Amino acid sequence: MIEGIFLLLKAGGLAMYPLLFLSVVSWAVVVERILNLRSSNFMPKNLTDVKDLLEKGDVDGAYKVLSLDQTPFGKILQRLLENHIKGGLSKRELMEMARVEIDLLVPKVEKNIAILSTIASLSPLIGLFGTITGLIKVFRAFSLEQSETALNLLSSGIGEALVAAATGLAVAIPALFFYWVFRIWGNNLLNKLEEELFKFLRALP
Repeated sequence: MIEGIFLLLKAGGLAMYPLLFLSVVSWAVVVERILNLRSSNFMPKNLTDVKDLLEKGDVDGAYKVLSLDQTPFGKILQRLLENHIKGGLSKRELMEMARVEIDLLVPKVEKNIAILSTIASLSPLIGLFGTITGLIKVFRAFSLEQSETALNLLSSGIGEALVAAATGLAVAIPALFFYWVFRIWGNNLLNKLEEELFKFLRALP
């Protein structure tokens, strides 16, 4: 497998090295987002218990449960409850505060996906560069009088052009696909957090 990768790098010319780097970065971002964009990393596991305590009027108990949670959404709920208990804020004021807090979560939800968008845009251009350098070899082959050298250069140039173009697309397509997957996933997560936030505020006594 490693030998095949080296042969591919050699066949595609100089453009293959940045494309290989971009591919590694792209898949690293994909793995990172899959691991960190799960709702369990944002929402408290004991959220149902917290809402049950609030519906029973046990605000202090709900606050104590939330104080043990370290998720981003759990900390938001803790701050809201703290402002409700100590600051005496109304539900409307807490709603405005909650919207600001949700907006502050957006960078965490969309973390690194701009890298995928950049790779999706850049990779085909690098592949095109490799195609052009391969075509230059092809045209150079026509200027040579020695037929054997010309044929070798011709086949090498055509191979470089095709491999670079194909690799550029092979890097760009998954990056673009996962960019939109994580955009939709992130939007759904934010909508879910906002929905749970409103349920939490409605449960406040």
